[in-house]
Amino acid sequence: MSSSLEPDTEFTQSGSVPLQSGSGVGANIEIDEHQGDREDIDSSIGSGLSSSTTSVSSSVFCFTYANGRRYHSDRFKKGQYFMPNDEAEQERLDLYHHIFLSLLGGKLYTAPLDHPQRVLDVGTGTGLWAIDFADEHEEAEVIGTDLSPIQPSWVPPNVRFEVDDMEEDWNFPNNYFDYIHMRSMSGSFADWDRVLQQAYDACAPGGYVEYQDYGCQMYRPDGTLVEGLECGDPLAEYFYHIVTAAERQGRPLLIAPGMKARMEKAGFVDVTAQTAIWPAGPWPKDKRLKEVGKWGLIGALDSLFPFVVYYLTKEGWSVDQVKVLCDRTANALHTNKYYTLGWFVYGRKPIAKK
Repeated sequence: MSSSLEPDTEFTQSGSVPLQSGSGVGANIEIDEHQGDREDIDSSIGSGLSSSTTSVSSSVFCFTYANGRRYHSDRFKKGQYFMPNDEAEQERLDLYHHIFLSLLGGKLYTAPLDHPQRVLDVGTGTGLWAIDFADEHEEAEVIGTDLSPIQPSWVPPNVRFEVDDMEEDWNFPNNYFDYIHMRSMSGSFADWDRVLQQAYDACAPGGYVEYQDYGCQMYRPDGTLVEGLECGDPLAEYFYHIVTAAERQGRPLLIAPGMKARMEKAGFVDVTAQTAIWPAGPWPKDKRLKEVGKWGLIGALDSLFPFVVYYLTKEGWSVDQVKVLCDRTANALHTNKYYTLGWFVYGRKPIAKK
């Protein structure tokens, strides 16, 4: 089933990708017939095989190691983030920051903010989003939280980072933040409803909470969803294994399509869900999509191995078996044409009636 590419809502920034209402339905994208499968993409790129808030103390630097990658400290009771935190992962996070900015034409958010004074970035990663926001909004106090202390030391004076497990009880006052931002957090939480309820409590009346993520579902250019082992597509097999494994282990990945309903359940109003086409390769004819696709393919290839190895080795897969799955998927990404959806969902905390 396909839908028109004409957006219901579109930003005016030049270079942004048109946003559509967040139905999660694939769109039909025109292919550049003169585009080589790997044009401008370095053929040497592989498949990525390569309790309470605390100050940065020695315990949070006691990282854990598995499958040739480095992960966050095991000092947290609930935090079980499945992606690594090593240098390769930090480079991948910075690349995805660039992709999200490209999708939004350089914008950091879609919510209709009006001079926010207190801002929280949940799962800040390398801290680039928080730093960029602090530079844009010098009047705002920006706090970034993460399980790993991998943020830079030299930052704008109005931003600070805290090592915190946001699955635990939040340590912020109620009605405090004008804007709470969460990005690339699929698979991060076991209980999203509880996290959103805490975000609602910490958000000031009239303030916004925004969720940005990739959809963890892939489509062909005609809008057909690539899914199921029976279709014989390596990418479908890859996502079948990772999505079902994450679900069994209590860390679901398919969060974005249901985020609007979850936010409304938490009490937010004027909840808006929008999607943007996110190609995995420079195959679209549209110049904006082609540029995003160049970076999208690199990001997809860099993500393949770290995205699945944590979950699948917990279910009995050997690292070599995971590598074979990733190699088949990488070949499919190079050979075929796919895209995913970038999701942008925000909601407002209502102002209490007098």
